[in-house]
This record gives sequence, C-alpha cells and structure tokens, in this order.
Amino acid sequence: MVDSQYTPDIPKLYHYKLQRVLGEGGTGKVYLGIDMNKGAPVAIKLFHENFFRNRLHVRDLAKSIIKFKRFKHNNVVQILDFIDDTQGRCLVMEYVDGPSLKWYLLNRPYRLNERINIALQICQGMQYLHDKGCIHHDFKPSNVLFTRTGIVKIADFSLYGNTFLLELIDRNVGEQITPMFVAPEFIRKEKVTNQSDIYSMGITFYMLFTDKVPFPVDSLKRLYQCHLTIMPEHPSLANPACPNTLGDIIMKMIAKRPELRFNDCDELSVAITQMSRSRI
Repeated sequence: MVDSQYTPDIPKLYHYKLQRVLGEGGTGKVYLGIDMNKGAPVAIKLFHENFFRNRLHVRDLAKSIIKFKRFKHNNVVQILDFIDDTQGRCLVMEYVDGPSLKWYLLNRPYRLNERINIALQICQGMQYLHDKGCIHHDFKPSNVLFTRTGIVKIADFSLYGNTFLLELIDRNVGEQITPMFVAPEFIRKEKVTNQSDIYSMGITFYMLFTDKVPFPVDSLKRLYQCHLTIMPEHPSLANPACPNTLGDIIMKMIAKRPELRFNDCDELSVAITQMSRSRI
C-alpha cells in the first residue's frame, strides 16, 4: 500500500512529473520529480506561497541562483534552475538518491574510519562553498545527504548563500536557523563568517563521533546560553570510541570566539587527516 505521507498532492509541476514527497519544512515542500524533457530525476522545492514577502525577495533569490547554478563540486548538491511562474516558485536541484546524515546517525553502527571519511568529504564541500563566497548559515545533519555509493552532498546552502539575501528573505530569520547548530556570534548578532559554519560543523562532528548531542537541555534559552558560555563534555569522554586528538579538533571547532577556531576547512581537513594517519 502506498504511504499517503509520500504521495504527491499534485501530479506535476511545469515539465516535471512528481513521483513522491521527499520532505517538507518552513520554506516549502520538496518532491522527487522526473524531467519529462530529459527523463532525468530531480529534486524540486516548491516554496510556500507566503515565504517571499515581495517581488524584491524573489528577484534577489533568482539573481543568486544564477551564481549557484555555476557551482559544480562532487560534495555539493547541484542547483539546476529557479522557476517563477503561474504554478508556483520552484527551486530545481540535483536528486540525491541516499539518506541524510541525520538518518545515518540514528541507524548506522559506529565505524570510526567510515565517519572520518564522511567528515573529510564535508570539509571538501564546505571549503568549495566558502571559496565561492558562500556561507551556508544552516549546516546540520539533515542538510548532509548521501548518494547510494557513499558520496557526501551538502544541501540547502542556496537560501543562505550571503548575509544580504538572508536578511531579505525573512526579518525573523532566526526562526529558520536550527538552534542546536547555531554559532554564538549569530546569537550575539555579530557578523557571521566562514568560522560560523565551522562551529555548526563542529556541533555536527560532535554528534558524528560521540553519538550524543553536546548540550542535552530542554529549553531554547538554556541551549543558547550553552552556545554562548558552556563547553560540552570532551568528545573522548562522551564516547571513548572517539580518539582524544579528534576530540581536541572538535573542541577547537566549537570554540566560543570565531578567531579561536580553524582558519578554514582546508586547515581542518589537514588536522583530521594527520590525526587519522597517526593512528595507523
């Protein structure tokens, strides 16, 4: 029996035949579609009607997507098109045929070398985005996807590609950022930089290498206070399967001040690689 949760509520969008619902969030609903002109699968995000406040926001997103369409990297989801017409505003993207890192953390056994490989692929994709002048702003496990062959793909960077666009999209943009992964400078309303993404990566890596959240609190106020002033338990203490040196790397990633973190994802990647080799 077909699960109605995944059955498309509409049969097609423009020249895409919709196969199933992949997910839904605050910005819109994502479908698996088939390009009827090319026969190729794509992921299509249909934005909620009230997502954009005015035409200026639509124009600026469309302008940014012209830039994003030129991004081509093995570890970054390819942006294919933006359509703004009578059937709705849609972002068309590469379809990634595997699960997310969020699913992985809940379902896969702990294999250190496998997880190190995932972390290194994330570093490569994020360095590419940063080199292109793109700050992700909302990096988290659900925005890391896998192909069925194990290639990591960073997704959902497109709406957060630059701070100006971020401010245009929504006055209350904090509601769109996931609190568990937000950098302290975002909470302090300071400038958000590449190091802010490294902090979010650090929270993700903490979970990847400990199978625990760094701040197990039950209120948003308390969580923000932890981001601002409290360092979590060292990863190697939270899970002895995490090497001490790797735990030190993660703790540097989530330093409270941006300047105390790694300079970039290349430097981070080198540190992880050296740590990995020293264990052999």
